[in-house]
Amino acid sequence: MKTVSGILLNGGKSTRMGRDKAALDYDGVSFLQHQINKLRRIGIQDIVIAGGQRAEDGTSFVPDPFPDCGPLGGIAAGLSAIKNPSALVLAVDTPLVPEDFLQTLIERHTKGITVASFGGKLEPLIGLYDKSLAELCAKTLRAGRHSVRSLFSETEITTVDYSGDPGLLLNCNTPYDYEVLINLFV
Repeated sequence: MKTVSGILLNGGKSTRMGRDKAALDYDGVSFLQHQINKLRRIGIQDIVIAGGQRAEDGTSFVPDPFPDCGPLGGIAAGLSAIKNPSALVLAVDTPLVPEDFLQTLIERHTKGITVASFGGKLEPLIGLYDKSLAELCAKTLRAGRHSVRSLFSETEITTVDYSGDPGLLLNCNTPYDYEVLINLFV
């Protein structure tokens, strides 16, 4: 298996949720800790938490140098801080993404960006990004473009279709989303 780093995006304000999404509980464990545990189980040792307040045990923390610019700022900060040539990027609020699918993403990554795709829709916050893209991310943000998708025309992109249970890709942004996630497999 390739040696990659992990970047957990934890910089949002959680305004739609009304409370810190990283601290939300699923099966007795916070969303953030779920993601850390998952990365460790698939062999990722270099884990950077981009945004939020602090590092968790065995991880490093990097503040977002582009506050209020969305996940692209966290990706830029994380890529600047990782030790390996590429990183698996995950949002903290998608705690159910299957480990075997993440391993498939890692295996299929060659260069640039490799992202999940489901039903023809790209999932840019579930993917591999090369460290060499850190400056392109920063340049894109300085140009006033905040969408991660704005990188897609600037570099090589590979998509990997996800064919599993769509509920496992649930992005938990609102109290309703959280309720759906909690009751998904009861």
